[in-house]
Order: sequence, then C-alpha cells, then structure tokens
Amino acid sequence: MEIEKGQYYHIYNRGNRSRKLFYSRENYLYFLKKMKDHLSPYLSFMAWCLMPNHFHLVVFVQKTSHTITSGDSRPKERTMYYSIGILLRSYTRTIQKQENFSGSLFQQHTKARPLIDEIKIEPAYWNSAFGTQINISKAKSYLDTCVEYVHQNPVCDGLVKHAEDWEYSSFRDYLGLRDGKLLDYDLLVKEGLLPKEYSHTSALSDSMTVKNICIIGIGSNIEAEENIRTMLGILKTRVEVLKVSAMLKTKPVGIIDQADFTNGAVKIKTELEQEELKQLLKSIEDEMGRDRSQSKYGPRCIDLDIVVWNGRIVDEDYYTRDFLQKNVKEIID
Repeated sequence: MEIEKGQYYHIYNRGNRSRKLFYSRENYLYFLKKMKDHLSPYLSFMAWCLMPNHFHLVVFVQKTSHTITSGDSRPKERTMYYSIGILLRSYTRTIQKQENFSGSLFQQHTKARPLIDEIKIEPAYWNSAFGTQINISKAKSYLDTCVEYVHQNPVCDGLVKHAEDWEYSSFRDYLGLRDGKLLDYDLLVKEGLLPKEYSHTSALSDSMTVKNICIIGIGSNIEAEENIRTMLGILKTRVEVLKVSAMLKTKPVGIIDQADFTNGAVKIKTELEQEELKQLLKSIEDEMGRDRSQSKYGPRCIDLDIVVWNGRIVDEDYYTRDFLQKNVKEIID
C-alpha cells in the first residue's frame, strides 16, 4: 500500500476469509473512535462506510507521518502505515476477546487506490474490491464516483432499501441528518460534494443546545391551506422550525370517497425526546379539532407523524408514499 501526500485514496479491507468484523452497534462505534484517534492526524475523511465484513474509507492525505510524544516525553515519528496497523491490531484484540477466537480478523494487506482522473480504473477493480461494478459517468470525477459507490454499498448488499437507512456510513452526514465529527466539511464543499451554503460550523454550535433533529410529515384534507398554516404557527411556539417543504396534492389512501389531501413536511430542532414529541404532535392535532372517532384513513383537519428522527427513518409509510419521499428529500439538506 503506497500512499502519497496530497492525494485522494479509497482505502478498504475486509474480514479474513470473509469473517464478520462487527457484531454489535458498539463494535461499529468503537471502530469509528479508533479511526478518529489513529487516522485523523494524517488525513481528511471524505466518506466512510462500515459493513458487517468489510470497510471503505475515502480520504485525502494531509501528511504521511506524524510526530507524537511517547511516555518518556521524547518526540517520535509515526507513519500513517504504522497507525493503520495499530488501528486494525487493537480492534482485532477487542473482537478476539469478545468472540473468544484467535487468528487474523482482517485480510493481511489493506488496499489503497488513488482517486485521480488520469488513472484507468478497470471494471475488475470494482468487481474484485467487494462485488460491485461501478460505471463512471463522464460528468463525474473518480472521487465523486467513489463516494457514491461507498455510500450505496449497504443498498447494493441488500442490507437497507435506501442509503440513508444505514447508520454506519457518512451518508447521513452528507444529508444534514446527523452531526458527524469525522468528515472534513470544508474540503467536501471545496470539491463540490456538498453545496456551498452548507455550514457545519453553525450545525455544531446549534447542536450544543438542541438535542434532536426531526422531519415531520403533514397531511390535511379539511380546509387544508388554513389548517396547515395554523398548525405551523402553533408548532413554531413549541419547537424551532428549520424548513417547510412545498405542499403536494395527493389522492386519498384506504377510503377513496373523500377530498384529496394536501401533504408536506417540516424539519425541526427540539430538546424533546421522540416520545415527548409524539405527544406534542398529538396535542396539537387535538387542539385543532382532530376527530379520532373516524378511521385513520378518513378525513382529517391535520395529521402529523414523525418520519425522520436524528437521521433514521422511523415511519414505514416513507417507503410506500412517493410524495412523502419527495417532501423529505426537499428539506433534508
């Protein structure tokens, strides 16, 4: 594995003989902490994805060696190669103890592929990497293409329906659904992988006082325009409203003999926990005269449901309602 300063790389490894690497959520989080501790002195993370039996990192190398102070206070030069080895060895020891086994956890050699437009990436590279071939668009750089490939890995492997549903990748950070600490957001903006108006600094300061970010689905087919406007006015007095989507007209589901619905979504910040927010939304519906004696598919003056909670899809209707996906995607950034 040859790595040069000032270049972008796709770094990856997998379990020896396809051995499982991560057995629990705690394992994934522990590995991420190790990544930050051992690799951030050398590189900027552009994207990452941890899969059950392999991992992908897209990085920009800032330097290939780093001076540390040892226990005897003498400065010592440590290379990036050595730090990658420390990361994998220390994690291996943890899993060996946890799962009571001996031997190699990772394949012997960690791979690093440079992501520069001048090189030719053969289809065999993508196939042999982890079973997925990527067709590189002429409109995209290898960096952009590789980031997309890394984020789509859980979808390609059938682990989730949508990339944002996989907790253990940087895709939620790209969408603004989570305040991840690993990515170099300034460099992502510079490379055009995030919009210029993206402000991670403000997101960090906001997260110091606001605990949760949520997207709420909105629906009404009784005096919809007035009721949605009234609801948003009430909601703004209880939480911080960040964005409101455009409202879409949709056909009723379940009971078709009723007026069309107006649907939208609102992104908020709140210190309330999920169950507390559910109760607040229910109280707003009651305050506005929601009739709960009718079928849940019947006419409603206002209908409010939590769809996204801190980057996680929590409403199954998201997967079957095209209008809901469109509303969410409009305000997710």
